[in-house]
Amino acid sequence: MATEHPSTDETSRDRQPIANKSKGVAIVLGILLSPLAYYYVGRTKLAVVNLLTLNYLMVGIVAVPIHVYAIISDAESAVDDTGASADDHGGTF
Repeated sequence: MATEHPSTDETSRDRQPIANKSKGVAIVLGILLSPLAYYYVGRTKLAVVNLLTLNYLMVGIVAVPIHVYAIISDAESAVDDTGASADDHGGTF
């Protein structure tokens, strides 16, 4: 059974709001209230799991700021790559 992958434009559109988030705010939220950091970057399921497992009182203090920074960085690079490929082919973004 074949699975359908979203087109590059759809992936870019989905990641654009995440790429616009502030890394500084995400890191501060990750240190102080890690479930809110996940909610800030649009990872609601991770926020709920983090809250219910009390991860924010343990390893989450270190892991969550790093993870949300990586989420935003990945979204920024995906948006940048998509924008560059659209420019290379003469398309508009």
